[in-house]
Amino acid sequence: MNQTIQVERQISPARLTELGVHGWPTWKDGVGTRQLDYDAAEKSYLLDGSATLSMTDGVCINVEKGDLVIIPAGKCQWIVHQQVRRHYRSDALSPACCII
Repeated sequence: MNQTIQVERQISPARLTELGVHGWPTWKDGVGTRQLDYDAAEKSYLLDGSATLSMTDGVCINVEKGDLVIIPAGKCQWIVHQQVRRHYRSDALSPACCII
């Protein structure tokens, strides 16, 4: 399992469309530090703001508006420098999750 945060910098409108980013939910988070526990990998596209992210390996990744971030399952610390507004999509969410 890949435990490394991946970043695609300043992705193109074509890539946004390919991923369906504009149909993903939106999340807003203020300045501060918090630790999030991800059950599955999550993709985030930053609409605004900047943050430093790190997994338990301690490697820090700076992200900002226009970046697509892929966070693996596990604990991730977010240090938000400027309020973040982002679209996000968890790999735990799929159409099959809602079929009864």
